[in-house]
Order: sequence, then structure tokens, then C-alpha cells
Amino acid sequence: MVKYQRNAERLLKLLIYILGRHPDEYGLVPDTDGYVKIKDLLKAVCEEDGWHHVRLRHIDDLFLTLGDPPLERDGNLIRARNREKLPLQKEVANPPRLLYTCVRQRAYPVVSTKGIIGMGVPRVVLSSDRKLAERIGRRYDRRAVLLTVNTRQCQDRGVQFFSVGERIFWAGDIPEGCFSGPPVPEDKPLSKKPIKDRQVPPTPGSFILDPFAEETVKRRAKPPQIGQDGNGKQGRKKNKRKRRPPPWRS
Repeated sequence: MVKYQRNAERLLKLLIYILGRHPDEYGLVPDTDGYVKIKDLLKAVCEEDGWHHVRLRHIDDLFLTLGDPPLERDGNLIRARNREKLPLQKEVANPPRLLYTCVRQRAYPVVSTKGIIGMGVPRVVLSSDRKLAERIGRRYDRRAVLLTVNTRQCQDRGVQFFSVGERIFWAGDIPEGCFSGPPVPEDKPLSKKPIKDRQVPPTPGSFILDPFAEETVKRRAKPPQIGQDGNGKQGRKKNKRKRRPPPWRS
């Protein structure tokens, strides 16, 4: 019981640090009210050493065991009550020239021609740290594709950037031509195999008539059954037994 209580206290301190001070260090972007999705928070926590086991029930236990937890929950959203040290989200006139973000591998061919749209949120989350961007992308797709965004080209096309802490930024949709990535895989053409004419196998006891065949189908004569002679007549062999006289007659 004591060990469980200590682990709960350690988890609570970690959540307060993430939600109330530095969500940007974990690749999280709170909304205007300071809320983040619980599932996104769990993904970020499980990436830390020693916290791979954390599940939703552990957060539920905090609200059940603590009478007045320093956290607030609204459906699938959660935030810290004390958000005085939370980094402000403000527009940045001169963001880093290059920022990084990830997209799902399956969506990459469409993104390369249509532009980048936010994954799970109506905004694109970017980072000046390449490794942090890959970490965020793997939360949605383990094979996410890393893209490099040219902020100068984006600003020339009217895109605004906002900062959340030191390494996290977000923006609206990133238009096509303002980012670069690996070559788009080509679609493999489907090989069309010639369809062979299938002959329906005949049912037992039947045959298919071919009017163009030169030879006619002949039925095979049934072999004589056991106990019948060649003419088909019933031939029974009577086995004569030699009767031995009773022992009293000998």
C-alpha cells in the first residue's frame, strides 16, 4: 500500500510538471484553456523511462484516491489547476528557418500534392528539434514520414507561426511546395493475369457431350461382382462340410 501511494505521488508530480509548466518538452500543445487530450498525455508519459506501464486507470485512481487533486478533467481532456508557469502561445514573426513535422506514411503521397494538414488536431505541430518531431510523429504512426518545412516560403504564402515554449511551434495548414521530404513511392501496377477458361467438373455419374469430338464416349463395363459368374448369373458355391459322427457312435 505504501509503495502504491508513493508511485501515485510520483505520477502526480510528473503530470503537474507536464500540464502546468512544460508541455512543450513532451511535444504537447494545450488549447486556449490549457487542456490536452488524455490519450496524447498518456502517449507522452509512456515514452519516459520508468513510466511505460501508465494507463488510463492510473489517472482515474488519482482522482478517486485524492480528495482534491491539483488536476481538472473534462471528458477526455485534462489540465493543471495552476497554470501560471505555463508557456504562453504567441505569434512569432521570425521563426527558425527550418522546422520539422511528421505525417502518416499512408497519407504522404496525398500530402506531397495537397499540403500538410494537422494529425489529430486542426493545426500542424512543428518542432525545431528533429528528434522531438519524430517522437511526436511516432505517436500517430510508427512509420511516420519526416518533413522539413521552409518557414520563409510559408510566410510568403500567408502562413502564421505560433510558439509554445522553445522548441514547439504550430501553424495552420502548410501549402504544397513549402516543405520537402523523401521521394514519394511509386504505385506498383497491378499485374493482370490472363483468365483461363474454367471447365466445370462433371458431377459424379455424369459426363459432358462434345459434338465436335471424333470418338464417342463409351461406358466402361462393370466388373463382375463377387459371387457372380461371367454371364451375370448368381453362382453360389455350396461348401460341403464333412460331418463327423458323434463320439458315442464311434
